[in-house]
Amino acid sequence: MKFFRKLKEKLFSTSSKIKDGLEGIIDKQSIENVKEEQSKQDILDKNLLQKLNQNFEQKKEKTLKESHKNNIKIDKTKSLVSISNKNKELPNTVEQTQKTSSSKKTGIFSKIIRTVEKVTKKRKLDDKMLNEIEDLLISSDIGVSTASLIVEKIKKENFSKELDIKQLKQLISDEIYEIMDVSDSILKIKEDQLNIWLFVGVNGSGKTTTIGKIAKQEKDNGKKVILAAADTFRAAAVDQLSIWSKRVGIEMVKGEEKSDPASVVYKAIEEAKKNDYDLLLIDTAGRLQNKTDLMQELEKIIRVIKKQDPSAPHNCLIVLDATSGQNVNSQVEIFLQSAGLTGIIMTKLDGTARGGVLVAVTNKFNLPIYRIGLGEKIEDLETFDPKLFSRVIVGLDNNPV
Repeated sequence: MKFFRKLKEKLFSTSSKIKDGLEGIIDKQSIENVKEEQSKQDILDKNLLQKLNQNFEQKKEKTLKESHKNNIKIDKTKSLVSISNKNKELPNTVEQTQKTSSSKKTGIFSKIIRTVEKVTKKRKLDDKMLNEIEDLLISSDIGVSTASLIVEKIKKENFSKELDIKQLKQLISDEIYEIMDVSDSILKIKEDQLNIWLFVGVNGSGKTTTIGKIAKQEKDNGKKVILAAADTFRAAAVDQLSIWSKRVGIEMVKGEEKSDPASVVYKAIEEAKKNDYDLLLIDTAGRLQNKTDLMQELEKIIRVIKKQDPSAPHNCLIVLDATSGQNVNSQVEIFLQSAGLTGIIMTKLDGTARGGVLVAVTNKFNLPIYRIGLGEKIEDLETFDPKLFSRVIVGLDNNPV
């Protein structure tokens, strides 16, 4: 699957970190087992050497006693030489035994290593392992509360079980999928009516570019689309949307610079209804430094929309920059206050991937992620697949387990 390969490639940083981290957690126990076996062997070798030395001393003493008891008349010098020769022979025996023991030790250790490599590596799921998993998830931008939730759910059903890496990845993938699968991830256009989608988000999140990409996709799907440039306080935003409008061959409604954004929206809705458009996409401002003014502006836009269609806006989508990490949570909180969000579009998942933040924000706000941006090209805005994502982020392939 083309999208799977692209998603896997773009989420490499996050998925690789979690994948390698989980494999390291399982491998850690295997290494500890090898070290434990080596330590046991060292103790056995030490005991063996001590016993050999004791036997040598006992044999030496016994030989001297027997010689004295039987009154063996031998030359004093010969006796010394004889005893000296015996002393040389016995240490050689000990040295030989030491070499043999060392050889056995190396052989046993190598055997343990080979065994660990051949068999499926497993580790008992205990509190220590759970803490390691939680730390890994937090460091992967999944967030403290979400990581704790995942770990607690895994613990509930699997505590004390022996798990291999595939089983561990699957458990975490299943929990992530349960969090992410909040609703249908496809933005649907209702037939025989004007669909009004309102886009919000901070400046620089990729909001205007996202609108241009969605406009192109829906036009290719056979829909009649029109744009509204309601970020009237930033000339650059209007110009950028205008470029997209021309690029994809779609009409755009705009007002004078610094004009009332709500008036532009009102004009765009009238134009869309008059010419039987299927979809109106509205770009808005994102000046969080003027948070109070921004919220009032958004509330006014929504009131104007509802006067012309009480069921609208049919979708209010926040565009988030994935590289912002856990800061996206505060952005969602701000726009929830006045815009009544219905879903999320996460951009900039290319480059330094921060896939974990998708899990964190979905868990906290229970909002569906409709699209994810994987690059600058028009085709790099993809429909979000929570099942696929939950497998990619832990390093599983695209085949069901």
